[in-house]
Amino acid sequence: MKLGLGLNINNAVSGEWTPAKLSSLLHWYKFNTGITRDGEDDVTAWNDQKGSNNLTADGTGAASPTYDNGAVLFNSPADILTFGTTLDLGTFAIYVRMEASEFDGDFLFEETSNEFIKIHDANTIRMKIAGGTRHDVTSGVSLSADTKFNIGFEREDTGSTTADQIFVFLNNVSKTIGGSGGGTQAITDLLEIQTIGQPTTSCKYYEVIICNNVLSSSDRTSLNTYLNKI
Repeated sequence: MKLGLGLNINNAVSGEWTPAKLSSLLHWYKFNTGITRDGEDDVTAWNDQKGSNNLTADGTGAASPTYDNGAVLFNSPADILTFGTTLDLGTFAIYVRMEASEFDGDFLFEETSNEFIKIHDANTIRMKIAGGTRHDVTSGVSLSADTKFNIGFEREDTGSTTADQIFVFLNNVSKTIGGSGGGTQAITDLLEIQTIGQPTTSCKYYEVIICNNVLSSSDRTSLNTYLNKI
């Protein structure tokens, strides 16, 4: 028997800022909200609080993440949730509140091995879009195991046909992007996302927020403050 979790223990006080205030919000997967699980705590779905692009498991316990005190825990390379509709993003802002037991090539979002967002190791964040060159963040990255953090990825349309800018934020601090891509790639090269999960080690997701445009500095600060309360 599947149990629908309707209780949100992180209910917002009236007037409190939430991601619902983001004008470019596409999808919102919220802590302890919209999570469906079976009798053994396997997560079968994580419902979209903004639209209808729900995340679902394939129906087998071996490939399902688990419910962990309001969060969704992916603790094997087989654990995966799939978007109902594949995302194809030009401009975007994608933010995750999460933690990991260690860092060893953990995919956060993936379409194929040629298109992904991942934490390569404790000192390297990596992104590849549309089979293009790789964008790496190594400077100022030092992630600690079993510690919550906020990670964000944004791309804006600068009007250039070849060099639209990519940004990575760690706990609301902008990080320098290197690698062969160097943080620029044409907006016409869409970021395609089909799944979340499949970590090499163990990753716990608290919230996922996806927008179809970059955030203002004030919205970025508000989002970081909101996520830090979880």
